Amino acid sequence: MKQNIIRASLVLSILAGGHALNSQVPSPEFIYGGVEDAEVLLQEYLKPYANILGSDLNAGWYNTAKPHELGGLDITATVSWAKAPASALTYDLGALMLNGTVEPNPGTIAPTVAGEQELRPGLSYSQMVDMGDGNMQEVTYSSFTVPDGAGYDVFPLPMAQLTVGLPFGTDVSARFIPMIGYKDYGEIGLWGVGGKHSISQWLPFLKEMKFLDVSVQGGYTMVSSSVHVVVEPQDLVEVDNYPDYNWDDQFITLKVEGWTLNLIASQTLSVLTFYEGIGYASSMVELLMEGHYPVNTVILDENSDDFGKVSYEILENPIDLNYKNFNNLRVNVGARLKLGVLTLHYDFTYTLYATQSVGIGISFR
Repeated sequence: MKQNIIRASLVLSILAGGHALNSQVPSPEFIYGGVEDAEVLLQEYLKPYANILGSDLNAGWYNTAKPHELGGLDITATVSWAKAPASALTYDLGALMLNGTVEPNPGTIAPTVAGEQELRPGLSYSQMVDMGDGNMQEVTYSSFTVPDGAGYDVFPLPMAQLTVGLPFGTDVSARFIPMIGYKDYGEIGLWGVGGKHSISQWLPFLKEMKFLDVSVQGGYTMVSSSVHVVVEPQDLVEVDNYPDYNWDDQFITLKVEGWTLNLIASQTLSVLTFYEGIGYASSMVELLMEGHYPVNTVILDENSDDFGKVSYEILENPIDLNYKNFNNLRVNVGARLKLGVLTLHYDFTYTLYATQSVGIGISFR
């Protein structure tokens, strides 16, 4: 059987500037045991990368609390990278209440996509079939070892951001990366909008402190990736009713949306600005398996010559998952150096995953 291991380097190499990582995203074998288990396994397996993306998306929005003057302009290139904690590198198959039987090897702990593990547990699916005259036979219709992870608990998300000054102490920002294709694997794109509004201008005691600025800031970003896969019937299939079926329409699509709302402050001392923020961050994940996929089954038609044998049925768009990734307090500290129109900044953000950002930009007014 031909197997096409889905390459996470589609996501990572494009977002990280072309650095290919020998990694995997969800194994196509998850679907063989049925949609119900596949949904649970895909969510657990992909959770660290979804959380990393969600953390990255909510970072890098600002490097000062002071808005631009009317017509002011800022163009900044930022790279943010979140790191998954050790607890996110594995998951426990035995705690998931799966329909399949867990085969420990040596235990039930399996790696997530961010982890790596040489010995991994397996899953098998079987059904008791009455072969006649009380002869009950257990038929195994799917069996596989759960997939290994990529072994990368961190990856960077670069983006370009344009900020323009509006009236009344307000900035608006936009992020955009058009959909980019990567060989035959798929495509990825990103866009976002945000804004910042000065609070200092409305409070006389803050307005008098020329070195201090306080603002409220919010932003929304979405990244969308689509990866081509090929999932064909397993070798243990005994009856193939679709031997010439073309499986080329299969894609796994991952969309991650990030929202953040913050109260931010900054203190400017000559060319150096220190900034801090506290607020709220959240992200949402949509995971789709699009196309047609073989899902294993046992033939139970007693009038069939193939009664009790393993076959498969074809399901269209079998998985459509939507789940909230995290809902957390967000704390941020950083510093910016401004040399004429050139700016350099670094900051650290803590939400669910610790995130660092560095950036370089050109800022006017």
